[in-house]
Amino acid sequence: MKLRIVFAPLALVVLLSGSSLIQPQQEPIPVEECGYKEDMATVEDYMSLITISDPYLGNIDASVTVIEYFDPNCQHCKNLHPIMKQVVADSGQHARFFMIPFVLWRISLIQIEALYVASQDGLYYEMLQAQYDNRREGGMSMDQIVGLAEGLGIEADKFRQRLERGLNQKMIIDRRQEITELGVTGTPSVMINGRFITAESKSRQCMNELIAGIAIENAKG
Repeated sequence: MKLRIVFAPLALVVLLSGSSLIQPQQEPIPVEECGYKEDMATVEDYMSLITISDPYLGNIDASVTVIEYFDPNCQHCKNLHPIMKQVVADSGQHARFFMIPFVLWRISLIQIEALYVASQDGLYYEMLQAQYDNRREGGMSMDQIVGLAEGLGIEADKFRQRLERGLNQKMIIDRRQEITELGVTGTPSVMINGRFITAESKSRQCMNELIAGIAIENAKG
């Protein structure tokens, strides 16, 4: 399903020194094309992709579920993050949002582990923001990640000990395989109620409209 939003033709009137200049009517200009990927199957049981370890944003009781797959060292994911935060602010009443790691590079493993360790202190999304803010080529070292945790108010030695245990490593790798089987090959990838949206739909306007459309349909019963 694709939604096309256009501006209707307008006659622009500019008043200058008592005279007017009228622009001729023009053809409608496409603004956004919002829709879902037709080459990726719908995931019917999409809630099974979420675990108890995944923090959420928005309304947990909402009928719309948005999942973003990301890698903390992905520049495109960093670019999308502020847009996703805007969508959460706009549509958080009507949807629940999960940002789930999909590891692209081995260097990202320790950073993703750090997200789950920070989650123990309720700081998953704060750690993700800190990693994006300090993103660098080649990833981050243990000391750099611990420094981010300390900046978030987490006791450094405790965080380092938890990080070194790597208790989430197997889950992270296993989950990557599970996500790959859905057809995901790169990040960021965004799914709304089991359907992946197109690259053109990863905008504030499109995601809000797609979320609203599903919420309205669900409200009708």
